[in-house]
Amino acid sequence: MPKLGKKDLFSPTLESKGPSATDLHVSAPQGEAEKVMVMLTPRQVHELDKVCLQIRQTTGIKVKRSMLLRALIDGFLETSINYRDARSLADITQKLIRAFNPRP
Repeated sequence: MPKLGKKDLFSPTLESKGPSATDLHVSAPQGEAEKVMVMLTPRQVHELDKVCLQIRQTTGIKVKRSMLLRALIDGFLETSINYRDARSLADITQKLIRAFNPRP
């Protein structure tokens, strides 16, 4: 354990179940949150801030970046995307865009 008694930042969050560790449907209770460090580009931060400001101006609700990121992740986790034919991060990005913006 680190000096300050905090959990190691790089400690694994999933326990290994052996060779068949493919069940990722285990989650923490809804009220719990874990601190995760995420590196974003300046453009991504700027766009997140614009969305947060737009939400506040239109609804009066103050939304922090972290709240918006959690909402985006929850929305992403509800999609059913087939990644089998993805060959790059660009392919995955396009699949996510299509999942969030279905065309009629």
